[in-house]
Amino acid sequence: MNCYYHSERPAVAICTNCNRGVCPVCAADVPNGTACVNRCEAEAQAIKEAIERSKTGYQKAAGIHSRNAVLYLLMAVIMGMIGLLTLPGGWVMVGLGVVLVIGAAFSYSSSRKLLKVS
Repeated sequence: MNCYYHSERPAVAICTNCNRGVCPVCAADVPNGTACVNRCEAEAQAIKEAIERSKTGYQKAAGIHSRNAVLYLLMAVIMGMIGLLTLPGGWVMVGLGVVLVIGAAFSYSSSRKLLKVS
């Protein structure tokens, strides 16, 4: 493969932004790869920053799911207690409490999956 900009020179790397082959004159070292000098350097840096932000995004989302699981459990306890105190007509509240416990389990499971990804 030859350089995209100098067709007579062999390419020594591929730009991480545009995927074109570049020779030593056209290559610029950027974090996690090589970019076209004075053409793709800013875009390659922006890609790296976006990747870094996405890594912290998974951690933040996992924290949100964990907090939601705790909130659902607290609401389930409150609904269950209200339902048990107002028997015989409180079975609806007990049922809602059970639904919230199931929601808490799903939310907690989602938080664990997101932590494994990050």
